[in-house]
Parts: sequence; structure tokens; C-alpha cells
Amino acid sequence: MKRGFFDVRMLIATLFVALMAVSCDNNPDESNNVTVFLNQAEIEYDESGMWVNAYTSTEIVAQGVKFSHYGSNSGGYSYWTGFIASRNSDVTDYSEGNWLEHQCTVMTGGGLSGAGTPYLVAYWNTTENLDSATTSETPSCLISYASDNQLFTPISVFVNNTTYSYYAMKNGTAYSNPFLTGDYCKLLAYGIKADGTLSGPAEMYLAEFKSDDDSPISDWTYFNLEALGVVKSIFFRMESSDTGSWGMNNPAYFAIDRMSIRLEE
Repeated sequence: MKRGFFDVRMLIATLFVALMAVSCDNNPDESNNVTVFLNQAEIEYDESGMWVNAYTSTEIVAQGVKFSHYGSNSGGYSYWTGFIASRNSDVTDYSEGNWLEHQCTVMTGGGLSGAGTPYLVAYWNTTENLDSATTSETPSCLISYASDNQLFTPISVFVNNTTYSYYAMKNGTAYSNPFLTGDYCKLLAYGIKADGTLSGPAEMYLAEFKSDDDSPISDWTYFNLEALGVVKSIFFRMESSDTGSWGMNNPAYFAIDRMSIRLEE
């Protein structure tokens, strides 16, 4: 009886190893995967939870992944585009106040790790021309790998609305309309390939109003980026039904967390 029991176990073990070998042959090497955990990055925040370098030209690098950023604080005027880090947990609706003092908060009050944990807020430069991404001009919301010439396949990122973008679409602002049936706002991701040509876009809705009672997204939402293929960088743009002669009217903000890529050999 013991011999028979031993043989069955050996057979099961052999089948398991064979199945694992087949599985490994059909999947990319996960050892090349990189996921950005911002709570493991060396990022300094002020008392409000905002990144202290928001108004400088310092880029954010976390787990080898580089997020574009440009900031300026001169002549009494502060400005930034690209990505900044935040761990602000305030989700108050400031529609009756000054949103620019509360532009770096996310609807969940924190990243995927919970309220008060870090995430990235992006501000897209709405004046950018898509064709400029293949020239010397750098897109405002650009992600690449810190090592020169390292190609990668973007896997996914989690996306959410900031409080400013959410309530602006929900309630309207002095510059934008409240969203009603048929209105939408999309996030578009493009890849820049090794030869400088573009792939994509991959798209997801930040808001899709199929009725007047709908709302923009307010939770972290999975955004699959694998269709962009092997690239040297990716960048984001936005598209909205509330667009005028000067471009998109609703605020050009979104939040991301847990960017995942696979480095190519």
C-alpha cells in the first residue's frame, strides 16, 4: 500500500512540473517586470502632503521609472505640468472656493495602499500637438525608464480622477459645463517606439455619461496598456466632449498609481 501511495504522489508531482514548464514557456519572464510602489520611493512631502519639489524642474524617479515634471516658482507665479507626487487625503468639494489650492488630491483620499498613501497627480498641457511627440518637444505627461535606451512594454496602470477634475465634471466651473447625457472625458495613452513612431492610443473613460445621473469615476480603475507594445516611452493625453476653440474646457488633471512595465532584453 505504501509503495502504491508513493507512486501516485510521484505521478502527480511529475504532472505538476510538466504543467509549470508549459506555463512558463507561454508567459514572459516576470523577473523583468517593474511595478512602481511610491511608498517605497524617496519622496519628500510638505505638511499638506504635497511633493516639496512641485515648483522645480526635478523629475520623479521611482523603481527606475521616470515621470516627467516641469515646475516654476518665480515672479510670484507658480506653475507645473507633468506628474507630481501627493499623499493629501482631503476629498472635500471646493467648488465654492479656490480649487487651485486643492488641485493635488484624489477621490479615494490616497493611493491603492489606502487613505493618506502616495499617488501621482498629472496635469496635461492642453496646448500640446500630437505630432510634436515625434519631434524634439517632450510631451508633458511622459513616462520612460531611467536607464538610457532601455526599451519596455507597458503593462498597466491604475487611474482615478482628482477631486478637482471629478467635481468640475459633476458640477461645472466658471470655465466648463457640468456633464450631462452624452458627455465624456477620456484618457489616451500613446507609445513612442524605438524608431520614433507612435503606437496606440489605448483609451479609458474618466467619465462617460449615459444619463444625466451618471458620475465620473471615483475609484482606482485598471488601465491595460499592453497593446502599446515595445516602446522607449509612453505619454498621456486627454479628450473631452466639453471642448471649445481653445481646447478642452474641464480641468486637465488625472491621478495614477502602481505603474507596471516589463523591461525588454
